[in-house]
Amino acid sequence: MKSDFIKKFILPPGPILGLMLAGMLLLSAVLYYRAVRIQRFLEPALAISQPRNEFARSINSLLIKEFGTEEVRGIRFKTGSIFVEGSLLFDNGNSMKGSSDIILKKLGHVFMSALNDSNTRAHIDLILVSANFQVNPDTKRNSKMRIDMQRRAELILYSMYESEPELEKNYGTYLAATAMPVSASAEEASWVEFRIIPTELVHIEMLLKLGKYTQRN
Repeated sequence: MKSDFIKKFILPPGPILGLMLAGMLLLSAVLYYRAVRIQRFLEPALAISQPRNEFARSINSLLIKEFGTEEVRGIRFKTGSIFVEGSLLFDNGNSMKGSSDIILKKLGHVFMSALNDSNTRAHIDLILVSANFQVNPDTKRNSKMRIDMQRRAELILYSMYESEPELEKNYGTYLAATAMPVSASAEEASWVEFRIIPTELVHIEMLLKLGKYTQRN
């Protein structure tokens, strides 16, 4: 009697299996729909970042060729800029260290290799050597620091030219030196930045890759 009562509330195996299959089909449909939506979002996003990422990889491979695969203390590459710790280039004053020649020669080789490659060169508008200084409420101090850092940036650039003469001879119009005011700690401001400013070609390629997705939709 009791078992008959329980059986009234328990479905037979056939209907249960059918409900499970229907649920799995419904879940698969929902997951597929979401995957398609995510893909439609990710593909344009990847298309936008691809040209910049490819350019960054080409510069990074040149750095590895010169400096090796091991991370070099005081040198890093990040988002289109090569950063060099100031203490690797200068002593406590404003004089260049003798060991700076090795670093600047390697960097000169990196830029020479990048500019010698017509495809990479087409993506480079300017290589800006920036000596940074902290912004100060004292405007007179800022003016002095700007002049000092401008001289320092120019000294770095000319020293790199001396270590790699063909760089100035063939590609002098691609390089410039400047003093850059920054809101950063003294330690962060002491890093010298070699900023690779891309040409409009990077943005054109990005738009061309993005265009096919807008046409599809």
